Amino acid sequence: MAKTEWSHQALRLWVSVCLILVVQSSAVEGWNRLQHNAQRIKGILDGLKKQLNISADISAAVVPKDDLLVSVSPDRHRKGAYQISFDAAFLAMLDEDELPAAIAHELGHVWIFTHHPYLQTEDLANAVAHRLVTPTQLDRVYEKVRLVKSPPSNLAAAKTP
Repeated sequence: MAKTEWSHQALRLWVSVCLILVVQSSAVEGWNRLQHNAQRIKGILDGLKKQLNISADISAAVVPKDDLLVSVSPDRHRKGAYQISFDAAFLAMLDEDELPAAIAHELGHVWIFTHHPYLQTEDLANAVAHRLVTPTQLDRVYEKVRLVKSPPSNLAAAKTP
């Protein structure tokens, strides 16, 4: 009996250590992706700006929380300049193809603002972004946005007797 009790304790300890290692590994992977993506933003931004002939100064910032996940706004400190903000956790989720798509969408908003400031819509920003990235790339970004923004579904609670 004592041997069985010891093996259950050993098994619990082993499972606990494995869970800790998996969580830690996942956190390290997310941190590495965040750092990698943060370093890539400027190069991607500059290349896409050039393709759209956008001359406005556009900076990027990684912030702890952005309710829109990725957003662009006029820079309050520099006239005619813009800033794209990336929610840090969301930025860490984006892969090699999704990061340029997210930036392209935000540049779509800048392009609209500099050409047709009263026509600002998500669809028009996407139309501009499609000049730079594929619809599939943009769709994958929107899938992640829905994943983050949508509350978990509780199908059992939705059933009615």
